[in-house]
Amino acid sequence: MKHAFRTWFLSVTTLAAILALAAATYAWFTSNRAVETSTATARTGEETLTLQLSSSGGGAFRDMPTAAITQVNRTSATRLMPVSTSDLVNFVYAPSTVADQAVHFEKVENEAYYYHGRIYLRASGEGFSGSQVMNLYLDQSEGLLGKNVDGRLLNAARLGLVFDGDTANPIILRLSESSNPSNMRRNNTVVNGVALTGSQVLRYRNGSVSAVSDPSVPIADYAMDTASSGVPSKTLLAMQIGKIYSLDIYFYLEGCDPDCTDSVSYNTADLHLSFYGMLAGEGSR
Repeated sequence: MKHAFRTWFLSVTTLAAILALAAATYAWFTSNRAVETSTATARTGEETLTLQLSSSGGGAFRDMPTAAITQVNRTSATRLMPVSTSDLVNFVYAPSTVADQAVHFEKVENEAYYYHGRIYLRASGEGFSGSQVMNLYLDQSEGLLGKNVDGRLLNAARLGLVFDGDTANPIILRLSESSNPSNMRRNNTVVNGVALTGSQVLRYRNGSVSAVSDPSVPIADYAMDTASSGVPSKTLLAMQIGKIYSLDIYFYLEGCDPDCTDSVSYNTADLHLSFYGMLAGEGSR
């Protein structure tokens, strides 16, 4: 009984961080640019484990219930416009269209047209060995995406996550597996005379673009659902206890998505993210 009690409290450390974003194509982009955390602390004997959030890293890290997302775009991200990327490093956009087809592309400069913000996370614990880590997941137990999950905007949107500056291993998530009505969808991206399919995006290399497979995956791949007994197939991050990690957040419209048409102009949608932490090796919840 004692071991089961310990397992429950150490694995059900629900680390809720809420990111609220609202956006509209060809309209003003607004965000409360804050992450709120409702921290559940696991305790057994002298062991504790919590998730801490901060707007600043390093020696300026300060745990706070509401952490503002520090925007790091080098230009104002007041307009959310269609872009495309395969790596969250190089984004391209179509400055104009020909017969309603996007055929010419340029590299996005100064991170214009999409949102890029940053927060810092730390798994704080006492009574653990230096080798123990906390696996970080998304939490969908209370409605991962909040309201308007099927909104037209989210059907075309992407959420990109980069932990600790590791741009070689970005996580790109589809926020909705729904599609807009067929009359509001269109494949209108053309490269070298060939129209891209709905499962392709643009990759920028050495001044040119090419079509590659869409690297995005369903957000459910990383999401814990406390109503079930399973663990997500993928882990966002294995966090060393006590180490501060940066989390870069990218929110953008994937211009090659068939749902990214004028039908999403001036649409808004609410996006909510929650995190779920579990000590590595803890198999039950």
